[in-house]
Amino acid sequence: MTAPAKHRAPADHTAPAPPRPARPPLRARSATGGFRAHVSAPRKALNPRWLIAMALLGVTAFALSMLPGAPPLGTSLPAEDEILAYHIEPERDLAIKIPAEIDAVEVTTWAAVKADVCDSARRYPYGFVAAFVNERGKEVARHVYDLESRVSCDPDRPLGEGEYAARLASGAGAVTDPRSTLLITHDVLPQGGQVRLRAKPAVDTDGRPLDLTILSRLEGRYQRSEASRALYEQSLDAEERRQMGRRVSALGFADLPEPSRKELLRGWARRLEAGGREGIDYEMSRLLLRRFRMPFPRAEGRGASEFVIGERHAAALNFRGPLSLDIEGPPGRTVRVADGASAPASVELGPLGRATVRLSREDIRTVVIDGVGPDFGVRFGAAEAQAMQQIGEIVHPAMPPPAVAPAPSAAAEAAGAAAEAAGAVAEAAGAAADPATDAPGAARAAPLRLQTPPDVRLVRYLALDPSDPVIARMAPGQELLGLLIRTEIEASGGANQGDATVVARWGPGPTERAELKVTLPRSRFEWWTDGFDASEPRLAILRPPEGVERIEITGDARTHVRLRAIEPGVNETLYRLPYRVTLAEDETWRYAPFDVSTWTDVRAANLDELERKERFSDLREQVRIERSGEGAKSDADRPERILLPENAPVRRRLLMPAWQSAGEASPGDAWTPLLVAKDVRVDGEGARAGRLSVIYRAARVSLGKEVAVRVDGEVALREPIVALSGALRVAAPAGTRRVEIEGLGGAGVAYTDAPPANGGAIVRRRDVFELTRARPMTYRFKQAAGETLHLVLFVVTPGANADYRIRYRIEGAKPGSREAAFFRRVTIPDGVLAGRGGDLTRATLWEAATEERGKDGVGRGVIRLGDDLAPGERVVRLSLLGPQAGDAGEPAKAVWVGAVLVGQRAPGRDNGPRLWVEDDP
Repeated sequence: MTAPAKHRAPADHTAPAPPRPARPPLRARSATGGFRAHVSAPRKALNPRWLIAMALLGVTAFALSMLPGAPPLGTSLPAEDEILAYHIEPERDLAIKIPAEIDAVEVTTWAAVKADVCDSARRYPYGFVAAFVNERGKEVARHVYDLESRVSCDPDRPLGEGEYAARLASGAGAVTDPRSTLLITHDVLPQGGQVRLRAKPAVDTDGRPLDLTILSRLEGRYQRSEASRALYEQSLDAEERRQMGRRVSALGFADLPEPSRKELLRGWARRLEAGGREGIDYEMSRLLLRRFRMPFPRAEGRGASEFVIGERHAAALNFRGPLSLDIEGPPGRTVRVADGASAPASVELGPLGRATVRLSREDIRTVVIDGVGPDFGVRFGAAEAQAMQQIGEIVHPAMPPPAVAPAPSAAAEAAGAAAEAAGAVAEAAGAAADPATDAPGAARAAPLRLQTPPDVRLVRYLALDPSDPVIARMAPGQELLGLLIRTEIEASGGANQGDATVVARWGPGPTERAELKVTLPRSRFEWWTDGFDASEPRLAILRPPEGVERIEITGDARTHVRLRAIEPGVNETLYRLPYRVTLAEDETWRYAPFDVSTWTDVRAANLDELERKERFSDLREQVRIERSGEGAKSDADRPERILLPENAPVRRRLLMPAWQSAGEASPGDAWTPLLVAKDVRVDGEGARAGRLSVIYRAARVSLGKEVAVRVDGEVALREPIVALSGALRVAAPAGTRRVEIEGLGGAGVAYTDAPPANGGAIVRRRDVFELTRARPMTYRFKQAAGETLHLVLFVVTPGANADYRIRYRIEGAKPGSREAAFFRRVTIPDGVLAGRGGDLTRATLWEAATEERGKDGVGRGVIRLGDDLAPGERVVRLSLLGPQAGDAGEPAKAVWVGAVLVGQRAPGRDNGPRLWVEDDP
């Protein structure tokens, strides 16, 4: 497909200010015109001190105007820091004196490059050579450092304006992000000496010379004593601790272990000066700094003016509330809009190529937009106040105001009616109701609208070759190597899948290899920058024999991989703000940036050689929210089953809040709350045709009174209240019916199994069982060969949010030897699920002896059973643990647990709770 067009800066549509009326010229009046000058009065002499003051002001103003690099007022943001940076040049050394008291030199470098436009995708490689000279003038060591950086800038503003990471105080061009290099000196220069820096000739990836200047700041690292370190730690305020902790970890300063805090505070830096004279031995430049950085991987959606959609490709936009979304594209093309999990609504772009779709959902979700027919370019926008509903690292440039619209056409009216029937209201450009565009020449200005581009990220993959391997290194103690695999699919051929082949070899023998051949479906949302469609990913894991240090990976030329390893000590992925939001129970982020992750990318041993051969491809990924799981399109595509624990522990029903959109198919485990009169949809066929089931809980004061169910205003059923809870069965004609419950009292509540007619709040119900410290829980099921299963546990802490710790043990689950094969999931046979009820949601235990609702905290844990296990019966035992040393509060003494096994379809029809857990990193 065609890559999105580059953004062009929007035109300035601000109306010019009206010219001021000309001021009439002053005319000298004649002596007879009304007054006469009195010439006989003596003229007062001018004070000479005023002349001196005016001369001084004039000289000062002239001097200020001649200062270099004074930016025009309002064209650039003010610097947050300002330094004098030394030039590292290829023709002469930059000599830095090294005191004996320091143990290292931190060299922070920037590259000043000649650039006319903002291009944060371009990479600038550069390097320098550091020679270590001792106190006797003898060179004792020499090291070469190769670096690469990019320019952080705002793509929607001209270079030199807007955000930046660094900028020269004088001169044009751009400055790259800083890169830090630590030169350890205590071993090679124990008595002090010099470090001499010289720049390497800079060349781009094609070997062509680059015209850039390396700028540097050099700081010596001194060591604090133990007493000085403790005193310094006490002097830091909260903000200083936070900033210091962010430099080394995603954890806060207080969360760092004591050895890490001591190491962080042990050293302090002092600027080191260059030897010689400025202008003769070295050059300096004034550098302006800000904390701005482009997100990494880079957010390609920042300001993209056009995005390509069609029958094969779709755009994904993430929102947190209702808004009116503008869609602009070729006139007459049909766009399909799916708001979250709802069915898509078709909207035709009007004669001016514009439609407005009103999205009414309140929850956090992804809006998926595609089109009918071949690919075409579109642009998305929203009102300035509503644009902030978009979730992500997005810059919202202004959209041009809509053109003057003609009278509504019949086609536009039909498109609007069709979209409204589907749950969205479309206003084609010809049917806009804004008074500012109702008639030609309307004087009222259109409200400011901002672009809401998709959140697209650039990720690099390595291309395989049948004869030239990608080499992966195995670190000491590393047992597993992960390969994230994708393949290229011809965009114009209409194929919906592609084949990938990967061969891993760690020795010459026939058994010292593993091979994987897999067919991967085409992705609607991702594409390679060289024009090919991309497949969905597949994670393949290899467990080589102990002692293997090097693995050679080859494969089909259309196959691309990223090397990955498990991050030690990390048990879950923590997404970065603003993506750290609460999603629905069966949803997950895909490709959102994170602070910490269970998997980390690792560098190929021969990466430099592969990049020189251009053995890489850049993939554009769209950040979006999905129902967890690969290829999950309907309930039938999501094999899962509810597990019941052995020995029949106490059971309760859990009601968890959820949302159902208008037109969305109702899940089999949903109830609609009837706190007030509600329009619901009664089925016309199936097991629930022509009837309503209502469950209720009455207030104690209502005992002995009557409960009544009204359907369309008429009493359909009336019964006495003899217990605090009960169930009612009511006959009702198929279609939309207004249902109301009376007589339950102020604390009463009722639910019906009919879905809301126009969308709205629902609850999802599931069975949960009591787990106490005295009574463990056991689940038993079978696992087939090569099967990847997830045991998902919903843990409820009754009455409040509370901490819990559950130990699990998979009996007999010893990972089998898979040295000659790839697998997909790693099994941890024994572990602890630690969490807090309420982290997932607040819900209601229906049978609990309380009138309070929504007070029970719900958490979720996952036990993974990978395909590295031999087939057989699995026995999973759960036991509730007591408080852990250092716990802040009293953990739960009893919890309620519901289990869903994902990866196996239940026998027969299952209308129970649904959940899918992602099997794709």
